[in-house]
Amino acid sequence: MPIIMIVDACKPSLVMSSEVFKDKITGAQILVAANGKQCLEVLATAQPDMCVVDFDLPDVDGVTLIGMMRKFYKGPILLTAYPDKIVDEAVGSDLFAFNDAGGWVAKPVKFDVLAAKIDRFLLDKHRLGRRFDTDLETLIIGKGAGRGKRAPKVTGRVSNISLGGACIELDEPMKMKGGEEMTMAIELPNDGTMPPPLGITTKPKGVGAKAKATTAAKKAKTTEQRIKCTIAWIDKKGARAGVMFGRLTDVQRKALEDLLRSAPL
Repeated sequence: MPIIMIVDACKPSLVMSSEVFKDKITGAQILVAANGKQCLEVLATAQPDMCVVDFDLPDVDGVTLIGMMRKFYKGPILLTAYPDKIVDEAVGSDLFAFNDAGGWVAKPVKFDVLAAKIDRFLLDKHRLGRRFDTDLETLIIGKGAGRGKRAPKVTGRVSNISLGGACIELDEPMKMKGGEEMTMAIELPNDGTMPPPLGITTKPKGVGAKAKATTAAKKAKTTEQRIKCTIAWIDKKGARAGVMFGRLTDVQRKALEDLLRSAPL
């Protein structure tokens, strides 16, 4: 039975959103919260299948709340808001890397619009995080086989990346399997006002374009970040793999966001 949490201080809006879920999903269980504090309290004891968060909450704006939720909640989050330039700017600057909340739902909520989002992100499980093409160099560090044995290492390139994971092209085969833990070392910006070490672009529709480094970008100040990952999949030759990031530190998350934010839309 799917569990849905709706965070909205406006009762008519809350009722409308609840009815859409009940019509779309038989037996859906609805949890409600009237503000950000209640939302976080619910998430401390439950893991809903989807959350709907209103922008105009009494104690925090919805964009800020979603940023807090993303630190420990990995499910889809839809943002609802009355159309406004402030909402557009807040979503564009803070939720740019997410397909779900980034494509926010305008209020008053319309059945067809919210239903389409439910189909896309909950039922069809569409990717929540946007992927950005890149040519960042990386060092992959596996786990040592036993006491006294060195951990395997291999260089490679990150072909695309998001806040949740990456696709890696390895320079030589590495014996790994799904679910195995490893570490990905990459150079990331350490100052949000400076450009990244290598240019990146969003992936054009139908085109696998690679970004090229510029002289200015190469001079950017960076710091090596070692991100804990889990192998999501790996090809039979062991030369190409997808990884899921573990919980990022605040420093790692900010550095990765700075890198992705520099991508032209």
